[in-house]
Amino acid sequence: MPEGSLTAEDVNSSLDKLQVPKRSRLAVAVSGGADSMCLAAVLNAVRPIVALIVDHGLRPSSAAEATLTAGRLTALGIDNEILVWQHEQIPGANIQASAREARYELMRDWCTEHEISFLCTAHHMDDQAETVLMRLARGSGVYGLAGMAGTRDLGQGVTLVRPLLDVSKRRLTATLADKNIEWVEDPSNQNKVFDRVKTRNLLADPPLAGLQAERLIATAQRLRRSRDALEFYQRQWLTEAVVFFEAGYALVDRNKFADVPEDIYLRALNSVIKFSGGGGYAPRFEKLLRLANALLSDEFSGHTLSGVKFAPFSAGKILVSREISAMEAPKRIQGNTRWDDRFVLGEVGSSPEHTLLIGPVGDAGRKLVLDDLSDLKDGTFTIPKQVLPTLPGLFVEEKLIAVPHLGYKVEEIELPVLSHQWLTLSEIGKKTYRGMQ
Repeated sequence: MPEGSLTAEDVNSSLDKLQVPKRSRLAVAVSGGADSMCLAAVLNAVRPIVALIVDHGLRPSSAAEATLTAGRLTALGIDNEILVWQHEQIPGANIQASAREARYELMRDWCTEHEISFLCTAHHMDDQAETVLMRLARGSGVYGLAGMAGTRDLGQGVTLVRPLLDVSKRRLTATLADKNIEWVEDPSNQNKVFDRVKTRNLLADPPLAGLQAERLIATAQRLRRSRDALEFYQRQWLTEAVVFFEAGYALVDRNKFADVPEDIYLRALNSVIKFSGGGGYAPRFEKLLRLANALLSDEFSGHTLSGVKFAPFSAGKILVSREISAMEAPKRIQGNTRWDDRFVLGEVGSSPEHTLLIGPVGDAGRKLVLDDLSDLKDGTFTIPKQVLPTLPGLFVEEKLIAVPHLGYKVEEIELPVLSHQWLTLSEIGKKTYRGMQ
């Protein structure tokens, strides 16, 4: 984008390039800082938006700051909502990462509930340069050094959009000055304890000529083209080598590993882990490499990574399923509910007589289901037995009353619609696997 005050047309053009439909109502993450206030102000002129403010509770002043930001947005004619992060105690380790994940989760859930498909954030050029440099220090490869992508799937039908990655911080603050818009300064942005602040200070006074934001961005753009090519072949391999099932498990063809370079199937395994184990961050490269080596070994007998189990199945296939001990505890179903960072339930059409819970079927439920469905042991059973304990079940107190993926229920009640939130990772193959194993 050219220099000078940021215009609504600039942001609108960026959204068009990122393929965000013009008529879609957008959510905008607004912290109250200069970057997000600028994005909300210019975007409000051309798109229907709602600003989402998260009261994180990490500082005594956070509630007041959220209220102040809401007031400023209202004065600008921008619809807004304050979302409160409920946590029993402030996370001790990696506080910034924990807070970021919690903010995204809150905003994603709000977007899902209000049928909004796009959540915009104000990450800009300087943020991108800091990210690339921090990842370089951690030894990242092509994927990490390509920087933040313009869009990212958050699950539940919500896409994160970053329309300002080509815009400098300087330009954003200049725009606010032109429009006479105030903002909140986050004191953590000056706290030298945090790696990002150290990185920001280094880029402000680089010890080496050429170690500047613009150079880092140019490098990231070149690597992004390489990443795009790798992701193309990764998707192709997933389509050929993996069958994903709506119940949250997958089958991987061991014979397909020899068809592609190592980096392709390593990254593809990340997608398989995300599908069967939920969202969150990818495991470290070294752990992925150990997983791949185990899968390719003639002595392979099983491997667990990131709450996901890989086990021999049949005819060269590997069964990938959720690790039962890593699954989320049973939780109450109220409205639209997300469970185990994989499954989404719609609202129940009519109020049930009892409070419904969703949780893992477990070993006790597995035995109950197998006993009740014993007539299906003739080869038409649709899901591998070892997957049954990991299926989402519906409970009244501790009594299992339904397993939606099996069409199993012990009484006539209206069940909420259950869907897998990561089905967009690849085309779903067969939705059932015939033959009890």
